[in-house]
Amino acid sequence: MMTRLLASAATAALTAAVFGTNYACAFYVPGVQPQSFQVNDEVTMKVNSMTSVHTQVPKDYYRLPFCEPPDGPKMVSENLGEFLAGNKIQSSPYVINMLHETFCQIVCQVQLDTLSSKNLKMHVKYGYHNNWIIDNLPSASVGLSKETGEKQRHYAGGFPIGFIAPKPGAAPPTEKKGEKFTANKQFFETQDAFVYNHVNINIDYHPPYPEDPGYRVVGFAVEPMSIKHHYLNEYQWDGTSAEGFTRPLQTCPPTGRHMSRGDVHENQIINPGETVLYTYDVIWHESPIEWASRWDVYLSEDHMVPAQVHWYAITNSILVVLFLSILVTSVLVRNLRRDIAGYNKAVMTPLTDEEKDEEMDESGWKLIHADVFRAPTTHPMLFCVSVGSGVQICIAGFVSIIFSAVGFLSPAWRGSLLTAILVLYVLCGSFSGYVSSRLYKCFRGRQWQLCTLITAVFFPGICFGLFLFFNIILAFFHSSGSVPFLDVLILAAMWCCVSVPLVFLGAYFGYKKDVITFPTVTSTIARAIPPTSFFLNPRVAMASAGMVPFAAAYVELFFIMTSLWMDQFYYVFGFTLIVFLILILTCAEVTILLCYYQLCAENHRWWWFSFVTSGSTGFYLFAYSIFWFQQLEASKMVITYMLYFGYMFLISMAVFLTTGMVGFISCFFFVRKIFSTIKVD
Repeated sequence: MMTRLLASAATAALTAAVFGTNYACAFYVPGVQPQSFQVNDEVTMKVNSMTSVHTQVPKDYYRLPFCEPPDGPKMVSENLGEFLAGNKIQSSPYVINMLHETFCQIVCQVQLDTLSSKNLKMHVKYGYHNNWIIDNLPSASVGLSKETGEKQRHYAGGFPIGFIAPKPGAAPPTEKKGEKFTANKQFFETQDAFVYNHVNINIDYHPPYPEDPGYRVVGFAVEPMSIKHHYLNEYQWDGTSAEGFTRPLQTCPPTGRHMSRGDVHENQIINPGETVLYTYDVIWHESPIEWASRWDVYLSEDHMVPAQVHWYAITNSILVVLFLSILVTSVLVRNLRRDIAGYNKAVMTPLTDEEKDEEMDESGWKLIHADVFRAPTTHPMLFCVSVGSGVQICIAGFVSIIFSAVGFLSPAWRGSLLTAILVLYVLCGSFSGYVSSRLYKCFRGRQWQLCTLITAVFFPGICFGLFLFFNIILAFFHSSGSVPFLDVLILAAMWCCVSVPLVFLGAYFGYKKDVITFPTVTSTIARAIPPTSFFLNPRVAMASAGMVPFAAAYVELFFIMTSLWMDQFYYVFGFTLIVFLILILTCAEVTILLCYYQLCAENHRWWWFSFVTSGSTGFYLFAYSIFWFQQLEASKMVITYMLYFGYMFLISMAVFLTTGMVGFISCFFFVRKIFSTIKVD
């Protein structure tokens, strides 16, 4: 099975590797049609949820004292994947027209009271970022480099809503570890918060094509600034009259020049009673980048992480696989050939009484031929359910990675990856039911209805229950990450009306099949397992074996974790596909090797051993996530810890079931093969 899987995916892996190396430059399926604009056409800007990597709790943009459209914010249609990702895209009050330069345009005026001031200040402290969208492009952030002081762009995660500075004359804050992004009492006493109330909206455009006279947006970046605005002649605006939108501001540069950091003399502090005036500039830049390639700089983060890093990771993984392959070949092939030849010779050749006594004293895997295919005595139904669930997760994940590697799941179509994973997982329910039923029938189980039902609700039920629990908590936090009730019903309907029936359908065909036959007959009484040394102890092998597959995927896992929890783009799925295949191959080889040694030690309880040995990769993933958590510099909010470790538990569990299934399937065919080659009396 493993050989067929690798052979069928070889061509796709090599093709995807080429695409992944160029970060989708060579082949790009955008998912949307290009939009062209004529001069002075309106270019709509939308606002998405505010996010913070330090809290992991997205918030609605208009929950803070920001400017709203004159007729109120309007929701933009979203798919299920966007809701699950916490996106909430809405209209904005910013008016932008193609090639029309805007200079210090007033948007609105907001009067801060005690509650709004404290709320805004807390969100600045928590490190929240705005996420704006123009023509389906997310806003990059323009800031100053700490090393050189020059402007640089960051293409993921949006731009901050403000910044923190020590209060004049106050003692420097003594923040403990983990309090950098926590709004505690000391923060309000020793630090001031400032809001970015002016933005320079930089838009890159590509000139018209001969066949299309319109202009196309190919880049979008926002440079935020904090400015304490004042009107000329000490004019006081009530925030509603039309005169205030046209009155000149003393704090803006002369007409015809855009705002720069050198024009800022005083920052806009966040305090009760402060009047915040929001303004913006629009700056247009002609760009040679074509529309089809505009996402390249986002996906590569302007080549911040070169492709060579991923190739080094792949090379490291391949070396691990080669070492294991050589080890498996040298140990198994040589020993098995000798063992099989010796066993068969003993059967074919008449033995003397002395030779028969010597044979009785021998040890080896042949001696357990009457017990090796005995059904597991511990939780056989749970074993079948776990293997079936692993098959479903593995197939859905593998197909999702292939679709992403060839470009069908583009970042331009927000939520497409999440939606595809959900749909594919639901549709793969029949594979789960088929495998679990075949195994359960092989174990002579009689409660097949219960086995099928548990297969249908085991892993999906844990995921849905935890998701529903977090969804309720996020709703209390007024987070945009809380999925609407209608979408929760859609998820429940996908599970109950599609996935569950498909599991039962697969189980029906599985039970209709003949029972899996084995090359040896199982005895009535189980053979006693002799004591073993420390290194052959099954618990030691199960606890340590997962380290090897984890090491093979470690480097690429770092980039996936960064993308998942730190709002970074990840689109090198060609590398992911290769690492996935290497992970499967490594799990198979490690498990087969350790299973062989257990059989030689006359341990016939290899069913759960093969599953947990390979599945322990999931335990190492969860342990690594505990170590990696410090990268987030998380706030002291309890919900942050719950979300991170809760979802990492689900991901680790999925890896445990997938790799465990791979280990068991590999050992299953291995054990059947070696025992079918010997002649038993």
